[in-house]
Amino acid sequence: MKTILKKYFNSVLSPDEFERFCEFVKSTKNSKPLSEMMKLEWNYFYNDQDADKSNPALLERIKQRILVEDRQKLAKVLRMYSVGIRVAAVLVVGLIITSIWLFQNPRLSTQAELMQTVEIPLGARTQMQLPDGSQVWLNSGSTLSFSNDFARSREVDLEGEAFFDVVKSKVPFEIHTDYGDVKVLGTAFNVDAYPDEEFSTTLERGKIEFSSNTEEKKILEPGEQVRIVGDKIVLENVDTQIFTSWRQGRLIFKREPFPSMIKKLERWYNVQIQYSASDFDGLWFSGTVEGESISEVMEMVCKSAPVKYNYNSRTRTIQIK
Repeated sequence: MKTILKKYFNSVLSPDEFERFCEFVKSTKNSKPLSEMMKLEWNYFYNDQDADKSNPALLERIKQRILVEDRQKLAKVLRMYSVGIRVAAVLVVGLIITSIWLFQNPRLSTQAELMQTVEIPLGARTQMQLPDGSQVWLNSGSTLSFSNDFARSREVDLEGEAFFDVVKSKVPFEIHTDYGDVKVLGTAFNVDAYPDEEFSTTLERGKIEFSSNTEEKKILEPGEQVRIVGDKIVLENVDTQIFTSWRQGRLIFKREPFPSMIKKLERWYNVQIQYSASDFDGLWFSGTVEGESISEVMEMVCKSAPVKYNYNSRTRTIQIK
């Protein structure tokens, strides 16, 4: 045990020796001999001035470990460098191909450099001013793109919902969507063009022209709305406040079909609402949402319809039954 104790002081115990040493120390009957051995070892360590207090075995082990770790780090760096070279090669090839394509299509290259895009996340809304002074309100989950050369060509691409208050100009103002184009001179109107949903544009004042992808055209007067229903364009008079109040922070529902209401709430509050469509076929909802939390809104829905809900705030998921 003296040899093991000496190794313990020099930090060179093997795992088996360390286990034997621990068992020896834990036994109460070994307290006295352990104390005597430790006393002798400490006295030897401090009183022997000529003794070499270095630990060659431990030092050698440390050197070997450092050498191994350095080799491992070097190998890792080389692997990363190798991957970096391959990735860089792919990027360079892609850049060359893109450059050649843009060189062969200089008009598209210029357009790509001049385009600006504004994206609004779910649960958020914003107001902005275009270079010509026109005001735009963007609803949740919407994207608006326009050219830096806006004074010459007042055109924007819209995916989602936006309200426009357009400054009058000799240059026509055009909104391009996946459903068709809206052309104006000076007016205030709403465009609802979310993907995979019913398109509509609602006019508050002025005059606009809507051209569908089928080249069918409709001219709107104040208080009118155009909707695309199937393959048809429907023009009708509406209460414009219902379709434009979102920019003031209000959602107004008037006999809103349940699926349509759910989609609007999902975007408005950035939540996911799960429900069985067959259970709510034919249900509609009327009411105004302004400043309420999603839980308060769901409580309001439960009072007006035979439904119950569970809300998981961690996953922001609502289940309606």
